[in-house]
Amino acid sequence: MAPLEESDSVESVQGFRPVAINVGVRDIEEAIEFYERAFGAKLEVAESDGRPTHARWQFGADDSFFLFNIRERGRDEAHREHVSAFGFSVQDVDTVHRRAIEAGAKEHFAPVDHPGLPRHSRVEDPSGNRIVLWQT
Repeated sequence: MAPLEESDSVESVQGFRPVAINVGVRDIEEAIEFYERAFGAKLEVAESDGRPTHARWQFGADDSFFLFNIRERGRDEAHREHVSAFGFSVQDVDTVHRRAIEAGAKEHFAPVDHPGLPRHSRVEDPSGNRIVLWQT
């Protein structure tokens, strides 16, 4: 496969689409607090024996739904230290970036402008997952 050139366009995939991302965290309670503070939206939390087991946001409905799931990885899981990388489209990247830092994120880089790309930044959640914030 030849590398894409700037003038190349990428065709949209037809027939299927992603509907969920599953993000592992080291501490589910810390993660719930971080994501709710950073993005200002309550997560739907499932519990067992009074303790959170996983949490999620649902975007859209019916044919356009998408789930963002977080789950605590157990100490014995092979991929406990594996990190995820994903992005969120946000209305105000500067505000959300600041809230993420205040909620405990580690800054990788502050909001920047690059030719041909929306304004964006990157932070790391308390479990090490990397989050790119894209200005809509």
